[in-house]
Parts: sequence; C-alpha cells; structure tokens
Amino acid sequence: MADARALRREIGRELDKMRASAGIPANEIRIIKICGSTRTYSRLVKGERTNLTYPVIGSLCDLFEATPQKKFELQRLWDVLDDTSFAESAEAWVKAGFSPYLGFERIAVKLDLHEMTLVPGLFQSERYMRGLHDRNSQLPPEEAEKMVELRLRRQKEIEDRGEAVQIRVLLQEGVLRGGCDLEQLEHLWEADERPNVTIVYLPFAAGPHPSLIAPFNLLSFLDDEDPDLAYFEAPGESRFVEAVEPVKACRRAFESGLGQARAIKEFRQ
Repeated sequence: MADARALRREIGRELDKMRASAGIPANEIRIIKICGSTRTYSRLVKGERTNLTYPVIGSLCDLFEATPQKKFELQRLWDVLDDTSFAESAEAWVKAGFSPYLGFERIAVKLDLHEMTLVPGLFQSERYMRGLHDRNSQLPPEEAEKMVELRLRRQKEIEDRGEAVQIRVLLQEGVLRGGCDLEQLEHLWEADERPNVTIVYLPFAAGPHPSLIAPFNLLSFLDDEDPDLAYFEAPGESRFVEAVEPVKACRRAFESGLGQARAIKEFRQ
C-alpha cells in the first residue's frame, strides 16, 4: 500500500526549490497571503498534511515563476493525492516529464536496485537504451530521443555525486542474457569499479529465489524523518511503498539475494 506522504514531500521540495531559485524568502508576505501563514507553507514544504487546495498550488507556481508545464504537473499531482495511493499520478508524470522517483533518487544516500528483465537505467549504455526504444513501436522517435537525453543526464548526475550515494545492484542472470551486448557488459564492469557501486547477479544455477519475485528499488535518505521507500514500476503505473513492514520484507529479500549472488566480473556470455 502506497503512502501519499512521500509524494507530498516531493511536491513541497519542488515548490521550495523554485522559491529559492526565484530569490523569494520563505517569509515573503505574498506567500503568507496565498498560504495563510508561514507555518502552513513550512508544513507544505515538509510534506505534512495541509488544507491547501489545487488553486493554491497554482498560485505558488505563478509566484515562483514556474513554467506552464511545471505548474501543470504539480497541480495535477496535487489533485490526485489521497491517503492510500498515488499510482494514478503516473499519467501526469508521463505527460509532464516529472517523476517524483527522480526527485527522491537525487537526494537518496543509498539505492538498492533489484532487476529481473532490464539493466537499470542508471547503468544502461546509450546503445542499450536506443535498442529498447527502437523496439517500442508506441514510442515516437522524438520522445525516444528525449528519453535518451534525460537518462544520460540522470546517469551523469548520479556519477557526479560520487560516494555521497551508495548503490547496490542485484540482477537476475536473465538480465545479462536478454539483450546485453559486450559494450553493455563492459559498461556494467566499469561501473562496478566505482568505490560506491556494487553490481552482482543471481546465476540460473542457484534456482529461482523464493522472495525475489518482482523488480523493485529501495531508497534510503540522510534525514531520519524520511523513511525508506520501496518503488515498483509497471506499464502505466508506478507505486511507492512507505509502510515499514513491506519495506523491511523487500530489504530482507534483497539482502538474501546478495548472499547468493556472484560479482558481475565473474559473468561471461
């Protein structure tokens, strides 16, 4: 079950980042007029529950000189918030090019990625990316090109963060045998040499792991007030899980898989 608090926090962070870029202090009288008080704005930024409405989010976007697209995406996300799930917001993410996951990824201090079919986007070679998009008949060429550019930029951002973020990648062997050419394998081997990155795989010989039955990402943050998140992605829908027990179950499965895994450098086609 997903928790809307995670999405509220990300919307709040996006708004406050725009405020800072616009050079507007948080106690600006115009913010107080829109939100009612500086305390309410502070609660919004922290992701706490407020009575603020869809038009208020739009007014803040206008004050902070947001682009029309950014205003649309944040209002749309706010409009679909509820207390149990924010999976419906996937439509807005696709239309607006905004993903709360990427916002969380930028501030995470630890990423644990489990993949069963595809190489994680952070470690895809450009040729691998383009091959995936070429096989997607529903993706227009111009959109495919935009997605490649965004993914390459995302990879550079993560690489530039260096040891500020620790990344562990657990792959099923099928990922490596299902479309990885030598260039992609070398890309993984090189990434594994970074001091903050570990890439391993579960060999077919070990048999299917009883708990690793779906791909997922686990994100941990520096702020103790931000709980760990589990992230699942499916066609047309993305979902965060913040509840403690399900996240713990994912982490136990991940750690168990690591115990049976082999280093990526041991893999040979």
